[in-house]
Amino acid sequence: MKKKTVLSAVSLVLCVLFMVSGAEASGPIFMKIKSAYDSFKDISGKFLQVSNIKELNKEMSYEGTFRIKPPSRMSWRYEGEDEQEVYINDDELLVYKKKHNQAMRSKIEEAAIAQTPLALLRGLKNIETNYDITEKNNIMRLTPKNTGQNVKYFDVYPSKDAAFPIKKIVFYDKNDNTIELTLQGVKTNIGLSSEIFQFTPPDGTTIIDN
Repeated sequence: MKKKTVLSAVSLVLCVLFMVSGAEASGPIFMKIKSAYDSFKDISGKFLQVSNIKELNKEMSYEGTFRIKPPSRMSWRYEGEDEQEVYINDDELLVYKKKHNQAMRSKIEEAAIAQTPLALLRGLKNIETNYDITEKNNIMRLTPKNTGQNVKYFDVYPSKDAAFPIKKIVFYDKNDNTIELTLQGVKTNIGLSSEIFQFTPPDGTTIIDN
């Protein structure tokens, strides 16, 4: 369940933090986000994630840091007792679990990407082709047009801080589970190097290729 939660959060953030590039949708919230993103070369900050699993009647909280270098590099660190690191470089996904000193490495296949929000990393310029976009009560909602996806919709809450346009993202799936991500202390264009998005395995790490 934890691995699924981690990857769902990654898909969620990638969807929203990359989707605006080149898109043609309109609306005050969307245009504010797009205008800001046009100037971003890298993004980094902290996050608080709260996941609610309806089937288990369980709430789980995580916090950590993230770094993003558009269009296809990202690192995501979950801190605490069950520390994990997530790396995406082009078409490779790696999840490292510190407790077990184990890394799971896999390719992100094009066929699978086409059915998930990760497709937005692969050059989809017009998100209106794949999502219905509505704005109401200062919330932007993205609802997939492909009903075969497990995603029900995303709600994007804009920030009042002009330094970064997104405050919170909430993911809803068809099983009524939710993942809520609140972004904090976000910085942009600080000159992140590509090398920090490469995983350097500690001594004795077992790498499993899927």
